[in-house]
Amino acid sequence: MDIEMAKAIEAAESEYLCARVESLSQVSGNPFGARVFFNEAFPCFQVKASPSPMLNRIYGDSAESPEVLLSLLKKSAAYSTVTPLIGTASTLGQHAHVGGERLERLRGWTHLQLACSIDDVILNQHSFEIEEATSHTLPEFASVHASGFHTKPEHRQMSQASFAGLMSNDRLKIYVLEVDGQIVAGALMYLASNGIAYLGTAATQKSARGLGYHAALIGHRIAQAKKHGSVVIAATALASSQSRRNLQRFGLATSHVQALYRLATI
Repeated sequence: MDIEMAKAIEAAESEYLCARVESLSQVSGNPFGARVFFNEAFPCFQVKASPSPMLNRIYGDSAESPEVLLSLLKKSAAYSTVTPLIGTASTLGQHAHVGGERLERLRGWTHLQLACSIDDVILNQHSFEIEEATSHTLPEFASVHASGFHTKPEHRQMSQASFAGLMSNDRLKIYVLEVDGQIVAGALMYLASNGIAYLGTAATQKSARGLGYHAALIGHRIAQAKKHGSVVIAATALASSQSRRNLQRFGLATSHVQALYRLATI
């Protein structure tokens, strides 16, 4: 595992997730209770209205400054906050010990982080109509995303609000794929400040899966990342997923494994 590359990928992902939470915090009156703050140079964020580990994270140096990291996890326990640890599948066990405290790994939140130099990408042609989302197509994308990720009805307004707020962020791009006048798939890309283009969340309408739309969105985002001057492409996927297989076809390879941990309850 290339430690420096792994840290760069983690930084790009956290910057992307932080942007999503920041967009929620800027909604008038902050109805979702979103908050962004820093642990030294590490961004941390919480969303009171959502229990998702995606939006409630504490970042820090678990080796050099574990006390600060643990203190923040304890103070924000009401938000079900988690912290990511990285390594290999064999080193990230069900439990981890940080600064004398015991952490437990969240079930279903262990992912592969994949990456490759943009010069090594294998691009394929497609004939689908893909364009950046507009204020008119964003609700359709939000609906496809909510269906694909089984977002609860009470959280759908918050999800759409986070996407709407991101449309004014020059680093964040939302792309939608249209077939016969209907949005059937969409995906995000974040142009991180360290030169990494992070391929964020993607979703395809259930009835439209298996038709190559997800792969087309990967290729389109990579092509756009090249135009924006990115030097590395990175993405996250479950090891057993079709998403992982699609990403690998474009040349992305596993960099490391990321697992989310929280303070152990026992």
